[in-house]
Amino acid sequence: MELSEFIDTYRDAIARRVVESYPPRYRPSENGRSLPALLRTPLGAQADAIRGAALSLEEQRGTTVVGEMGTGKTFIAASAAHLAGFRRILVLCPPHLTRKWKREVEETVPDARAVIVASITDLERLRLSHGPGPLFAVMSRERAKLSYRWLPAVVERWATVDGRLVRDEETLEPFRVPCCPDCFEPIVDKDGLPLTQKDLARRKRSCDECGSALWKADPSGPKRYPLADYVKHHLRGFFDLLIGDECHEYKGRGSAQGIAAGILADACGKSLSLSGTLMGGYSSTLFHLLYRFSPEIRGEFGRAEESRWIERYGFVEHTVGRDDGESLEDGRTSRRRKYRKVIRERPGLAPAALFHLIGNSIFLRLADVAAGLPPYEERVLLSDMDTEEDGTGFSQRSAYDELFGTLRAALTDLLAKGSKRLLATYLQTLLAYPDGCTRGETVFDPGTADMLVQVPPLSEERLYPKERALVDLVAAERLAGRRVLVYVTHTGTRDITGRMESMLERHGFKVAVMKADAVPPERREAWVAQRVEEGVDVLVCHPRLVQTGLDLVEFPTLIWYETEIPVFQSTPNAELLVGGRAVIRQLTAPRVPPGHNPLVLRFQRPRPAEHRLRRDPIAPRPRGGRGLKPERRGEHHRRAVVREVSHPQAVPPDNRRPPGLPV
Repeated sequence: MELSEFIDTYRDAIARRVVESYPPRYRPSENGRSLPALLRTPLGAQADAIRGAALSLEEQRGTTVVGEMGTGKTFIAASAAHLAGFRRILVLCPPHLTRKWKREVEETVPDARAVIVASITDLERLRLSHGPGPLFAVMSRERAKLSYRWLPAVVERWATVDGRLVRDEETLEPFRVPCCPDCFEPIVDKDGLPLTQKDLARRKRSCDECGSALWKADPSGPKRYPLADYVKHHLRGFFDLLIGDECHEYKGRGSAQGIAAGILADACGKSLSLSGTLMGGYSSTLFHLLYRFSPEIRGEFGRAEESRWIERYGFVEHTVGRDDGESLEDGRTSRRRKYRKVIRERPGLAPAALFHLIGNSIFLRLADVAAGLPPYEERVLLSDMDTEEDGTGFSQRSAYDELFGTLRAALTDLLAKGSKRLLATYLQTLLAYPDGCTRGETVFDPGTADMLVQVPPLSEERLYPKERALVDLVAAERLAGRRVLVYVTHTGTRDITGRMESMLERHGFKVAVMKADAVPPERREAWVAQRVEEGVDVLVCHPRLVQTGLDLVEFPTLIWYETEIPVFQSTPNAELLVGGRAVIRQLTAPRVPPGHNPLVLRFQRPRPAEHRLRRDPIAPRPRGGRGLKPERRGEHHRRAVVREVSHPQAVPPDNRRPPGLPV
């Protein structure tokens, strides 16, 4: 009997045994206490999620709500905090969601006082705020982390030894060295060599002799202080709960927003974390999140023990160059040889790591919250490149082939020598060129600055196949009465939004382009609403500008014109909300053989809401010569490397999401 057949046959018995061994912290039949009076009625499993989160908050310091986009995590968090009896709640969220958080709290919790804090003055005014309902202070993560700019604070004095000037060996001129402004001792490294201004500007230092700070605030920079530090030093214990929205963005060990979130969690005492994509595929993405928001893990792991966590719950790959007689480096005066050896983390999480999560986590899906959701389906459409030459002698296809052939040959040569410096250039150039062919392309070697390949700009008057497909799609959608949201990823150096805007306007559509530097994060929701009132047909923006929290139901047609491949991507379901009235169409570019300009559409069609799209996995490359011609198998073996993925106690998990689980 195979494992899948065994599970299907005995799944009821297995489920009973799991529940007996690891009883849920919350059971609706046993912990079904009544909800407090709320201004909105919970839908479906939202009521149980509120009760379970409140129970976990009462018993533990850290609780996590993991739910798909549109499940109402904001509503659940505000209601759970109210049910658990917290009086002063601090909300940490992305800057474009501060106003939305304030509005939703006021529309959910009776008599709630919701305030956006953007300065130290705003924080101090909270001490004077009194009222019958709980206080929600909404803080942007940018305000929490950003501080003033600093400069090295040293004085330069003539270098002396025993009262005599020291001269430079080459110029024979005396020189100055940086010294502490308090004790005037020279600032030197561990070898006794004087530090330069460049060294001092890398990180904040203190004098080894007197301990004085060797840095100061830059008066020409922004005059601000990180609000997270102010709460830590002056308002510790004032807030009794931290709600961290989009907590997966705080996963970085050294990121400023991650550090700020950890400081606020410690200052508040208890935390409620919200995320739609808690894990990014690697076990390390969980470690610092748990360390910051679930302090129970600190009894088992130290702050710097990420590697030990990976060894226990992750997967490690050892890549060693095969000893084929060609070493990467030979010793100059001996027979020493050096071979390539790389150790890195691989995707995957051991099932045992779930025991750090399931005791204080709530998992929600859209199907758990409400029935009758708008149907959702994705479909791929490919568009060939243009093969007609213009005055430059190139067509879109031939220019792409020129770039592809030259860069592939150069990349293959560098990889054979052990250098990966051309990988990013190769990838970005080939991804960007089909959509930016009217700009031309010149590629330089990032290591030597030598020009590798150049193709001229193609005609701007011509409408290329993918652009024609976009115009046709927008026209069809507008005839059906649906506004269109277009996602593009090249909005900076290779900006294509200008050509897209003019192209669509020439065909009679009203277009608005959102740029990060033109629309501040806190104004994006209002900016989109204003464009809708003005009757915009098409909104063009980078997906990261609206990837979290914004409700874009006014744009039922969603088009990915260019692909974005982040692990934590929230945008696609931004419109698939409870109560949503529209279907989504999404356009993106998949990985296809050279010679195709990818155009991918995601369409919704009426179908049962519980159906889910399943993608076919990308077929792995042949290993050990399988799939190669017989005469090339020996060559494959000679050039192969040995890869060993090791883990002491687990096998890689599959790609299925866990079902909705109660706390």
